[in-house]
Amino acid sequence: MDKVNIIRDNSTLKKFCNKCIKEKVLAIDTEFIRENTYYPVLCLVQIASDSFSAIIDPLSEIEMEPVWEILSDERILKVFHAGRQDLEIFFNMTGKIPTPIYDTQIAAMFCGLGDQVSYDGLVNKFLGLTISKESQFSNWSQRPLTNKQLQYALSDVNYLIKIFPLITKLIKETNREEWVEKELQYITNEKIYNINPKEVWQKIKIKNAKREVLNILKYLAEWREIECKKRNLPRNRLIRDEILVNISQLKPSDIFSIKKIRGIPKILCDKDLNEILKIIEISRKIEPVKWPKIPRHSKKINVNKANLDLLKLLLSYCSQKSGLAEKLIADADELRLILDGQKDDLAVFRGWRHEIFGKFVNLLLEGKIAFTIKDNKIKKIEF
Repeated sequence: MDKVNIIRDNSTLKKFCNKCIKEKVLAIDTEFIRENTYYPVLCLVQIASDSFSAIIDPLSEIEMEPVWEILSDERILKVFHAGRQDLEIFFNMTGKIPTPIYDTQIAAMFCGLGDQVSYDGLVNKFLGLTISKESQFSNWSQRPLTNKQLQYALSDVNYLIKIFPLITKLIKETNREEWVEKELQYITNEKIYNINPKEVWQKIKIKNAKREVLNILKYLAEWREIECKKRNLPRNRLIRDEILVNISQLKPSDIFSIKKIRGIPKILCDKDLNEILKIIEISRKIEPVKWPKIPRHSKKINVNKANLDLLKLLLSYCSQKSGLAEKLIADADELRLILDGQKDDLAVFRGWRHEIFGKFVNLLLEGKIAFTIKDNKIKKIEF
């Protein structure tokens, strides 16, 4: 096994980055940890062209500016696999999303490889190789790293740069380049990385939501988000979602009452609890007309199961015929909304999703489609 070098000094990094800026395409990956922090801790950055590669150690005393310049250089296409977390790290550290980018996991969903295909699955599919997962769950913040760990980290980009032309060729042959590009626009939208504390409550699951409870939850979630950023703690390490929901529902008015709530974490001191009580008091004074509306996705829409199964059958059929992952086309919530008559603004009735699935949904609802079985396969019949 060849020894893998890791860049830990500014001079070597500058020489490497000067080679990188001459390339048109680079494969990029990161290793990080985030179990105990709000912000991910960047531990390694791996970069590869089709002729050279290297690992950079951000935890050493090294200036990362040359790397940030590469990420923002619009002449270089940056290739990731499942790059959303990588992009989040770079956005948090630089305030910018790398541009332009390509994500092979997104592209793979247009190639009949299923939902969220893993990197090792992609390597096996396109290169016929098997990746050892032995180092996958390493503590990447520990130093020194073993040569085996470094080999594993570097293989991510060395294989990725080889996969890129193969998967883009397949996308081009199926005339789906524009479709992939539209999906890539979503993960390069700064809004999904620039978290607004006032909107965090919308991601918390709550059953049988009432507007008064959502109003309190909104303010409590905002407080938690701000505190987690200050303390650099994961949200659920400070206080879990379900505990925030319980507090919002029970509306305690004193320290004794709030401490009686099951699951209140010991990390919260009396000062924190008093702050929570103050937030509850403030939020309860908000006029009902200003309370949050119940999100559409939180309402469990009751639809006829047989009708839902029929739509799922159509989705499965369209997925198999097109080679696109079902999840990429539509999800169960969207199917329920269709059956509930809430078709406005649904993505399945726009663009390529309409061509693949939406137009057939309309035909099915109009009674112009039926299914039969022929040669042990489901066939669609149009009238």
